Amino acid sequence: MFKIEEIDPVHYRKQTRKSTMIIMGIFIVIGFITARYTVVYFGEYSDNHIVLNFLGAFAGLLITFWIVNAFFKDANWMKESMYAWRLKRHIMYIYNAMNRLQEAADQGDVEAIKILRFYQLGTEQMYRLDNNSHELFELRSQMQELESKMKEMGIETNQTEFDMESVDGYRN
Repeated sequence: MFKIEEIDPVHYRKQTRKSTMIIMGIFIVIGFITARYTVVYFGEYSDNHIVLNFLGAFAGLLITFWIVNAFFKDANWMKESMYAWRLKRHIMYIYNAMNRLQEAADQGDVEAIKILRFYQLGTEQMYRLDNNSHELFELRSQMQELESKMKEMGIETNQTEFDMESVDGYRN
């Protein structure tokens, strides 16, 4: 079960910049080392050192990914980045079933309406966190339309929790 949390957009942007810089620093160090040593160890087998540098940098990227996934994804400085990644993942999961969800919501399916409301609230939060006011403005009219429909049907409009399994019935 995923729940939308209240996060200050300024704090979010500060923390995500910090985590990005830390991960970039790790990658730069590991990437330089692996790029250098692929040339040192495999340079006698190939005259194309640029390809060896790219292979080493790619290996450094994979190592960096593994380190972040194994050791840092639960770190306090990664909290906001991981939250945003999970939120975007849930939003995309819903988006992939959007046509069927929209059809079901138009026919009055309460579960589909709740899922669409979560999608709108999650998308609204991502736009606010990313400071994307233009898209947020366009989303507002859709949100107001669905909100009024929910009020007419007596459905709670604050749909901040979502279970990915609830979309499975609407997927192609």
